[in-house]
Amino acid sequence: MRVNQIYFFHSILKNMVYYAVAKGRNTGIYSTWDECQKQVTRFSGPIFKKFTTKAAAEEFILKNSESNQTPNKNSASVLTKRLRAQKTKLLEGTSQESSSTKSEAPKRKTMALPTCESPMKRTRGEYIIDSNGYVNVYTDGACSSNGRKNAKAGIGVWFGDDHPLNVSRPVVGRATNNMAEIQAVTVAAQQAAKAGIKNLKINTDSQFLISCITSWMPKWKRNGWKTSNNEPVINKTELLEMEKALNSLDVTWNHVNGHVGIYGNEMADQLARAGCEDY
Repeated sequence: MRVNQIYFFHSILKNMVYYAVAKGRNTGIYSTWDECQKQVTRFSGPIFKKFTTKAAAEEFILKNSESNQTPNKNSASVLTKRLRAQKTKLLEGTSQESSSTKSEAPKRKTMALPTCESPMKRTRGEYIIDSNGYVNVYTDGACSSNGRKNAKAGIGVWFGDDHPLNVSRPVVGRATNNMAEIQAVTVAAQQAAKAGIKNLKINTDSQFLISCITSWMPKWKRNGWKTSNNEPVINKTELLEMEKALNSLDVTWNHVNGHVGIYGNEMADQLARAGCEDY
């Protein structure tokens, strides 16, 4: 019995995660994303990260807490520097692309970024363009009570801070997480086409979505829209709508990890969650 208890507690500790909030409404370590989110959502310039050990989380807070930074009007904050580095990587095209639905487009001159103090801050209406001429957009879907009758879902489309093409709205139809992810990309493609964008890089934390468009859909079409288990594909209509919206664009896909402080992904997530509230 004692040995079983040891294994039980060991498995609990092994699976524990720690969300460190160095800058937010309340600095500290939280055991769930929901608790962490309350401290950082819609908070200006939050600094937070997920860890597998408490010691690493504590060290992160010590290094990044505002109380440990020397006040200086002329120096950028730690978060600003970190996100500027992310922004530079986006423009230089150093982010690894998962796949491309069409042949690579000829290189175009990358739009220069203005000097700014706010992370990813740009002139209204400008885009984040990589070295291959692809406009970056971040998409995300959110759903509360997924799979239940009272579920609420929203989509988030983020081209940049305060960008006129950004979208935050409820899901149309069934409120599920996958539906939200699909509709977010559909709307992003529609927004891009409306603005005259030809080359689009879609950054998403949904591997399901990327697998759908790059691998599963061709197989489903050959099988009469049946899965490998001979079951009807649930989101057939929405997937075809997404495919139609993407057809006029040269699209490349980039998978990003969710909730690890990637600025564009966090902004898309906030837009999606706000869309849930309007459901």
